[in-house]
Amino acid sequence: MSLSDELSPISSDELSRYLKHRRNPRAVSRLSLKLGRFPSTFLCDGFLRAYASLSMPAYARDLFDEMPQPNVTVASLKELLAGRVVHGYDGQLPLASHLGTVIAGCSRARDLRSGQQTHCAAVKLGVERDRFVSSTLIAMYGKCGKLNESFSTFLQTPQKDTVICTSIITSLATSRGDQTREAALTVFRDMIGDRIWPVDRTFVSLIKLFDAPERLRQGKQVHGCVLKLGVQVDDQLGSALISMYGRCGSVGEAVRLSARVNMDAVSWTSLLVAYTQNGYDLRAIDLFRSMIGSNVVVDRFMVASAIGACSGMEKLRLGEEIHGYALRQGFLADVSVCNALITLYGRCNLIEKAERLFKMLRVKDMISWTALLTCYGQNGCGEEAIVLFREMLRRGIGPAKYCISGAIRASSTIASLAAGEQLHCRAMKTGNGDDLSVHNSLIAMYAKCGCVELARRVFELMNCRDVVSWNAMITGFSQHGREGEALELFDKMSKEGIRPDDYTFVGVLVSCSRLGLVAHGCSYFGAMSAEHGLEPKMEHYACMVDLFGRAGKLQDAMELINAMPFEPDQLVWEALLASCKIHGNVDLVKSVAQRIMEMRPEDPSPYIALSTMYASTSMWERKAFVQAMMKDARVRKDPGKSWIESQQVSDHSHHSVYSLQMVGI
Repeated sequence: MSLSDELSPISSDELSRYLKHRRNPRAVSRLSLKLGRFPSTFLCDGFLRAYASLSMPAYARDLFDEMPQPNVTVASLKELLAGRVVHGYDGQLPLASHLGTVIAGCSRARDLRSGQQTHCAAVKLGVERDRFVSSTLIAMYGKCGKLNESFSTFLQTPQKDTVICTSIITSLATSRGDQTREAALTVFRDMIGDRIWPVDRTFVSLIKLFDAPERLRQGKQVHGCVLKLGVQVDDQLGSALISMYGRCGSVGEAVRLSARVNMDAVSWTSLLVAYTQNGYDLRAIDLFRSMIGSNVVVDRFMVASAIGACSGMEKLRLGEEIHGYALRQGFLADVSVCNALITLYGRCNLIEKAERLFKMLRVKDMISWTALLTCYGQNGCGEEAIVLFREMLRRGIGPAKYCISGAIRASSTIASLAAGEQLHCRAMKTGNGDDLSVHNSLIAMYAKCGCVELARRVFELMNCRDVVSWNAMITGFSQHGREGEALELFDKMSKEGIRPDDYTFVGVLVSCSRLGLVAHGCSYFGAMSAEHGLEPKMEHYACMVDLFGRAGKLQDAMELINAMPFEPDQLVWEALLASCKIHGNVDLVKSVAQRIMEMRPEDPSPYIALSTMYASTSMWERKAFVQAMMKDARVRKDPGKSWIESQQVSDHSHHSVYSLQMVGI
């Protein structure tokens, strides 16, 4: 039997084992090339081992040079070096380039341990300061999250060039800290000062640092450097610039830039994300439609971004259309698309669809769990959210800060102080106790559970507060009869330069309404648009109607309703209905109740209001008539329910077990 006949039916693994028993690995190498088995890195390692054992280092070097670069392994280099050391080969092996190639492979694989071992080999061989080795070491440590080692390698490199500077800027750009951002900008300035000219890849990494509106000016300066240095804006750099303007809130600049660059799939996705990040959801949907109409190759990121735009507008029908498109194109196998759909259905109160998608996912990531957890929290399913969070812990899935904050918010929907305190402890143990979103959730949870002082303590201990923090505390004060403190906190918020949002003014106007401060409420309402550029929404008009109604100014409340720029909804009419009941205005109660019946025939509140009003004025026949109407319309009032916590003591243990019980009122 010939050697070719002997080898043709066997696998690469068997061929590698065969090399141990043959004395002519060169012949086996030629035959394996004919058989198409050469690209196997495992097989190449076997050839290197054979050449080393037979004192054939020259062949080992030739084979190593011909190996496909992306598949070079640490094992391959070890075999090559072993042959050189054992047999004293003194040829000019390009050790620095080979070491750099292996380090680059470790970088792609995020293999820190092998990368550190290769670094040690470079130090022993005296090539650790070679520019190629240094650049790959900087990149490897950066991708493995070792920024200190990456920057230390950069500082120890005596001769810096564009590649080395670009590598350290890329490593530093992966971190979102202020110190690393400033360090990357300093390296860039030093590059320009030392006449080391950046290339397109340098700018692609550098502009990742600009991710907020306050950094837009610096981003524009870097863009100016691109133009002044004559760097060609290719597809990758153009997409990165569009993304930068989107993150910095300058959608106009992103759109203008998109008209001047060659738009590929990544560029279209960047523009789509820029729209969704800045609230231009309708434009994002129009862009997605035009992309499909223009036969642009649509990928999973575009589909996920388009679904995110539907979530922002809570447009269920559009989202379902894109769901169907994703199903036809086979995108539902992607976890990011399914995560976006779970978020969409959660916002549109379709919990069962969100659960179905979650169960359908074969591979669930942290975002999947967080999306379903948020879905439960948004729809008042606090118990289901807590059960889901426990399932995460049972499976050993380390909860991220967003999962913990979502679970805390869920515990606040069922007013479970015990569950909230346990989650607070969990956040502290996992190192998420100082996270801003966790703090905000804790404030809301403690306030809703009636522990306003605990909420205030969390608020005062925060090192950094955003508008959500202030809103949670203002709302907490307002909900528990401490409206004066809520207004004082709003004044303090204004003095500290925190810009209020729509939700802030809801808490402020509710506080004014309960205190009877009509003049102050009108002043705050007017300041929304005049000073803060906020257009009043339905919730704010409802608060003002309640403010006038509680003060007995029912005529002013009606005038405000008639002057509204949009049709009042049930929330506004119910606010007026409650005030009419307080002040005994029977005629207005009838009129308002009739409007609510027309808007929502299944709502029992107008029938109950009329019945109560007639009973209070001893108009029993009219009360009986309203009750008969309610019966004929098959409208019924469900009994009120509330969650309470009971502390039960087990017969076999002295530990307390908290359980939630639903009690009818």
